[in-house]
Amino acid sequence: MRVRAHRNDRRGLALPSAMFAMVAMLVLLAGFFTFADLSAKSVRNRESAVRASHVAEAAAHHALGLMRGDLRMHSFSRILKGSDNVAGNADDSLLINWPGVALGDQIPLTGRAYLGHTYIVRVRDDTADTDNAAGTDMNGRIMIRCRAVTADGATAEIEAVIGSVPQPGILVDGNLNMSNSNVISGACGGVHANGNVTSTAGGPVLSGQVSATGTVTGNYRLPDGSPAPRVNGAAQIPIPDLNPVSYCAGADFTLLAGGAGIVNNSTNVTTPGNSGGWVWEAATQNWKGTGTPLLPAAGTYCVQGNAWLAGNVGSGAAPRNISIVASGSIKVDGTPYIRPDHPDGILLLAGGDIFMAGNNTTGVDNYQGMVYAGAQCQAQGNAKMFGQLICANGAQPAGSIDYAGPGSGLAGNFSMTFDCSGNVFNKRQILYWYPRVGV
Repeated sequence: MRVRAHRNDRRGLALPSAMFAMVAMLVLLAGFFTFADLSAKSVRNRESAVRASHVAEAAAHHALGLMRGDLRMHSFSRILKGSDNVAGNADDSLLINWPGVALGDQIPLTGRAYLGHTYIVRVRDDTADTDNAAGTDMNGRIMIRCRAVTADGATAEIEAVIGSVPQPGILVDGNLNMSNSNVISGACGGVHANGNVTSTAGGPVLSGQVSATGTVTGNYRLPDGSPAPRVNGAAQIPIPDLNPVSYCAGADFTLLAGGAGIVNNSTNVTTPGNSGGWVWEAATQNWKGTGTPLLPAAGTYCVQGNAWLAGNVGSGAAPRNISIVASGSIKVDGTPYIRPDHPDGILLLAGGDIFMAGNNTTGVDNYQGMVYAGAQCQAQGNAKMFGQLICANGAQPAGSIDYAGPGSGLAGNFSMTFDCSGNVFNKRQILYWYPRVGV
């Protein structure tokens, strides 16, 4: 009887124990499902964040593609001012309305659709540029801010700094000869040839190195008189193949082929040759600018053929704002003091040869800006230059004059300074990359 009573006393514990076990199982199951749900949401959030980052990267590559492609002919300062070339307007930060850029390649204010998502790009002056001028680039860099918004609302942002690959002051796609009196100075005061480089006597003075894909022969000195670094068998530096016609957009004047006249592009009025300081020489098929301090007029000239700027254009106290873009060759001599009128800093751009000479009695640079020859270059005399000289060593266009002779070279006391600031003709790349997710 005692055993039976003891068993009867324990019968009431089974139900509470079962209920407790069931509650515990339910709590565990609820926790499991909550954890699974949070894990799924975390996975979805990570997936959305990664997708947003990929969209922002696509925006950055789109902007870089434009900088290397349709906008490659424009300097960073020009790009910062927007397509209207006026600082302080609504289009300053946008990649829209640029001539030559297809509508489908533009990035409007509302953004561009991409695989069901959207990205927006804004262009800004690099924060390391301390000139406090939003529309002027002084360090050869700009910043792009790329914001992505995915279809499910995830966001990401990339700030990227785009700059140019540094190039030397003199760049030749072929052989280059230098004299012992040339001076190449500045932060990028070096020389490179996709070919061979030779010098005479004591050799030129360089602030950088001399390099060649072939051989470097002769002497080269640093400013302190010690030997300058030289590199034989260097890697090739690509030189762009530029079409001068692409840079004629916005020119103030057009000098028509065959001496047919001079067009003032702002008024669309054509005047005969032999006016405005320019003379058509039928014997040489050449436009010659008979320079004085006030002629030819300031502006950008698009020349259909060859151009020769001679005489005393500008002065040391007031250099002339003039740019020449010619389908043929360009020669400048006399006593020029000229600086670019072209908004991208282009001083001389020729499909054929470039010949530069000049006297210098003031210490002021005779030439300021970027100079590009589709064929060969020759620079000589006592002229001084601030800028970059690029010689593509291509074939002479039909009808162009051989101003440079058999190859590219520097002679006389020609000197130049290059501070690395040019970026119109240089390859652009992303230098720095700052990603942010969920902003």
